[in-house]
Amino acid sequence: MTSLSNLGHLVAKLDALGGNSQRALKLGIQQAAAQVQGDAKMLAPSRDGRLRGSIQAKVKERGDTVVGEVSTNVEYAVYVEFGTGQRGEASPSPPKSPEDVRYRQDWAGMQAQPYLYPALKQNDTVVKRLIGKQLRKQIRELGGRR
Repeated sequence: MTSLSNLGHLVAKLDALGGNSQRALKLGIQQAAAQVQGDAKMLAPSRDGRLRGSIQAKVKERGDTVVGEVSTNVEYAVYVEFGTGQRGEASPSPPKSPEDVRYRQDWAGMQAQPYLYPALKQNDTVVKRLIGKQLRKQIRELGGRR
């Protein structure tokens, strides 16, 4: 398993060899985000396919930081993920929304049907492995071991 500290070591090694760690990280994170996106689409409940079809993966660079983002722009997606009303508030998983999703106590609502959070959690080791794979590939191309 690739750990975060090992990824840091690989980034430092690639940089020391004169490689472009930012590019390698971006490629690895693109692959990881695509994996999470695919799993989120499989896990998302679907009546008409709109929610599943809206799940997208993006990679953004913010200075020296590369961030993978899997999201949807469907207005009801947050309610599917976190639930609504009393049932939503009582749903055990995923963790409650960092956004202010109000759970009305005068309404039974619907249970959470999480798809984004579980897709990320089930790919925790895969994400690290894919990023590490890209870093190792770049190191090998520069004649370094690994």
